[in-house]
Amino acid sequence: MAEETRTAADQTFVPLPDAPSQSQPPSQASQGPPPPWTPKMDELLQDWRNRVYAAQSAYYETAEQLHRQNYWLGIPVIIVSSVVGTAIFADWSNNGALKWAVGSISIAAAILASLQTFLKFGENATLHGNAADWFAAIRRDIDQLLALPSELRGHPKHTLDNLRQEINKAGQKSPELSERLWRRTARRFGVNEPPPSGRAPGPRESAAGRAAPAAEPAEAGFRPRVRRKAS
Repeated sequence: MAEETRTAADQTFVPLPDAPSQSQPPSQASQGPPPPWTPKMDELLQDWRNRVYAAQSAYYETAEQLHRQNYWLGIPVIIVSSVVGTAIFADWSNNGALKWAVGSISIAAAILASLQTFLKFGENATLHGNAADWFAAIRRDIDQLLALPSELRGHPKHTLDNLRQEINKAGQKSPELSERLWRRTARRFGVNEPPPSGRAPGPRESAAGRAAPAAEPAEAGFRPRVRRKAS
């Protein structure tokens, strides 16, 4: 609160400014501008983009395969169940020749329906499609960052931390992928992946420098949840 003092000449009150508080936090201006974006940061963003793009493509491909498998299993279940229902209403079971056929079809219908319930092709296709949409949204965010000038990207550490947390969250909550599919898709998008554990690198991999464990550790970059084969 400003103090007041009285002058000897005119006996008026003159307000004195408040003393600066020692506990006041420094202003934004005193902190200076954020650090610049370096080429190493742009390289990291590009690597994350390639990995996220590869995960998006792999999940879309898996979702499409699961949709096809759901149709291939679901349509026969509908047909066989309809035949069994028609046979029951038409009383085909009284015929000795058709009795065994109706019983066999009933067993086949029960087996196909149980497989459809156990494999959950439709549900898994939806989960993989949602994961692909999530990675596609992250890829678009990275594309926007790469397109913006460095002064409009914000603080590098905060931006990269938020992006890394979103990628990790997507990878943890997404369903598993086949390891063979992920490696094939990763190669197509230029993502360097270490060789599978327990397998020695081939001569071509050693010559190309893609299997150096010191330069590329197993967990150097993001990868989605991969269903590993039992060794």
